[in-house]
Amino acid sequence: MTGPEIALRIDLNGNIRELDIGTARSQQIRVIGRALLDSIQAVDFIRQPTDPDIVVLARVHRDQQAPNLHAARAVHELAAPLPHLIQGEVVFAGYTAAGDLTGLPEGAADTIRAACQSL
Repeated sequence: MTGPEIALRIDLNGNIRELDIGTARSQQIRVIGRALLDSIQAVDFIRQPTDPDIVVLARVHRDQQAPNLHAARAVHELAAPLPHLIQGEVVFAGYTAAGDLTGLPEGAADTIRAACQSL
């Protein structure tokens, strides 16, 4: 039996909440949509040396929200400087080569947690 499929929600204060997104796409969309309180949109993809890659998901309607400096720091630690600001709360999840959402790789989750604590 495999463990839960964990994604991480980062709020504007750097607080992290683990989300068990499951394996069914409908459940994943529902869980992430509830966590962000809106429809979701992929705002960044971070390639990893091994599958899965990482996707950063945010609200569709986030234009009036403040930049999420904690999420930006996490992206910087995982890949490279952001080409754009990430606004509002975000969810980091795994993303397979087949285009499916999955849990974060453990090392990436540790990096995200450390980045949020370092600000």
